Amino acid sequence: MNISDKLKSLEWWMEWGSTVILIIGVALTAYNIYPLNVWLSLAGNFGWFVVGWMWRKYSLLTIQVVVTIIYVAGLFNHYGVT
Repeated sequence: MNISDKLKSLEWWMEWGSTVILIIGVALTAYNIYPLNVWLSLAGNFGWFVVGWMWRKYSLLTIQVVVTIIYVAGLFNHYGVT
C-alpha cells in the first residue's frame, strides 16, 4: 500500500467515522439528551473539519466553523460561562 492509499484510507475513516458520530448526535438531539448530543456533534464536526481541510473544501470548512461556534455558545450558556 502506497502513501496515497494510506491517505485515502485515513480520509475514508475520518469521513465515515465523523458521519456516524454526527448521526448519533442528531439522534440524541431527537431524544433531548443534552448536552451529550452537543458534545458528540462537536466531535463529528471536528472530524468533518479535518476532512474538509484534507480536501481543501472551504465551503465545508466554513460550515463546520460556524456550526462549532453555535454549539460552543450553547454549551457556554448551559454551563453558565460568560
